[in-house]
Amino acid sequence: MPDIDYHIIFVDDDPDFLLFINAAMSSYPLQEKNSHCLKLHYLSKALEVIELVNKLINNNEKIAVLVSDQKMPDMMGIELLEKTGSLIPETFKILLTAYGSLDSAKYAINNSLLDQYITKPIDDPDNFAILINNALNAYHDRMEKKQAEEESKMYIQQLEESNKKIKAMHKAAEKITHLAQGFKNLNLDEVFGLIVNKLPDVFNAKNASLFLLNEEDNNLHMARSNFLNEGYRIPMETQSTAPMMVALSENRIIVVPDIKQSDTYTFLGKNSLGNSCVIIPFSIGTDENTTGDILGNAMKIRGVLNLGKIENMESTDVVLYSASLIQNLMGINILNANLYQKTTRMALIDGLTGLYNKQMFLEFLDKEREFSVRRDSPFFLAFFDIDDFKKVNDTHGHLIGDEVLRILGAIFLKAARKSDIIARFGGEEFAWIIHNDNKEECFSILERIRNEIFTTVFPKDLTISVSIGLAQYAPNNNDCMENLIHQADTAMYQAKREGKNRTVMHQESDPHQCLTGNPDFIDKPSTS
Repeated sequence: MPDIDYHIIFVDDDPDFLLFINAAMSSYPLQEKNSHCLKLHYLSKALEVIELVNKLINNNEKIAVLVSDQKMPDMMGIELLEKTGSLIPETFKILLTAYGSLDSAKYAINNSLLDQYITKPIDDPDNFAILINNALNAYHDRMEKKQAEEESKMYIQQLEESNKKIKAMHKAAEKITHLAQGFKNLNLDEVFGLIVNKLPDVFNAKNASLFLLNEEDNNLHMARSNFLNEGYRIPMETQSTAPMMVALSENRIIVVPDIKQSDTYTFLGKNSLGNSCVIIPFSIGTDENTTGDILGNAMKIRGVLNLGKIENMESTDVVLYSASLIQNLMGINILNANLYQKTTRMALIDGLTGLYNKQMFLEFLDKEREFSVRRDSPFFLAFFDIDDFKKVNDTHGHLIGDEVLRILGAIFLKAARKSDIIARFGGEEFAWIIHNDNKEECFSILERIRNEIFTTVFPKDLTISVSIGLAQYAPNNNDCMENLIHQADTAMYQAKREGKNRTVMHQESDPHQCLTGNPDFIDKPSTS
């Protein structure tokens, strides 16, 4: 038996009339659209109609035409149409009524309860069958129109959604373009700050952390975060299923709208990610496209930005679009800032010792003087000179001499505080800006450094000593830098004249009365 596509229901309490309808429908071949299969139902009670309608609806079958008599013992036809109207709104409804009840039919039409009424008695069965056939065709037209409207509505909805996405993408692009202006900053620290403090706004994210891959130990090291302490690192190989590792290793953006529903990844620190996250990897200067510094040294920047606790996440398409714009922006700007920092460092730093060069030191010294006057805060300037360094070069060669300078640079870098500035001032001469307002304490610091240098075993078992001159800048004197340098230099040469390997502090009252460090208590390192 073929599947039934459509049903036609006839209801009338007059069994003879139902037989008449059956005969009329049987003798006339219905020309329904698309040759759909039909089943005709002949019922005598309105309640049976309601029961059948519910059954067919539950089976997802369609009722094309409902023909009901107006006067029935259990329910009026109009009442039946009202009860079934919301259940089968597309069904073509016909009311059979006598001339005396036309007012009821008109009421039903005006209130959209029926589509057509037929007055009784019906004499011509063929005309009745044609009428039903026309009703069936009208139903098909109605359904086709409904389908077309739904398709049109769906298309409009898709257009609206696409337009909404385009607007969201445009808005994101405008934000990122604005941020890109700030990323032109070549200060690496400020670039990191922009990434973790400004980029989260593009995604409505609260938390952000930036990691850079260290190729040597294959660990991701945290460069900056807006909610975590720095110094955090994660080994790549031990957390290979974490989304940030997958994103970096596969170089693809990962969007997780619902972390709780995701079983693809092993999440690190779920509390900081919240309900959703976006992971943006970046890789600049790969093997295929190596970027180099000004000396031709290859440079690579690989890292990942984690964004979590995202409120009202945009659609995945919009998020991926925004992330793709940011992806290269981050990498290239970190690389540029890194290159700039390295190039700047080469211009500011003495390549042999790792200390500032003389030019940079003098700029720091001038700024320090301005700061000292403005804050009424004194500071000290110390000069170091290696004793008998020419003899080291003449006896052992300049390579050994360079190694001595390298070791001294390391000692100074280790000893200096963050607030101090230390530089290689000349060939074997060093200068140090010390922030301290206590002369004796400052003097003690220098003596400790001098002691460490003298007890260090240098290449070729050399014993190296330094002579140190110390001078204080007092802001109330409003002295010039040249005079401060001269005072420290004079005190250093006084240390040379008094036997070397000592510290001498310049005294304002009498330049010949100086605090002098005594080297006699120091045991020289063994040269055996």
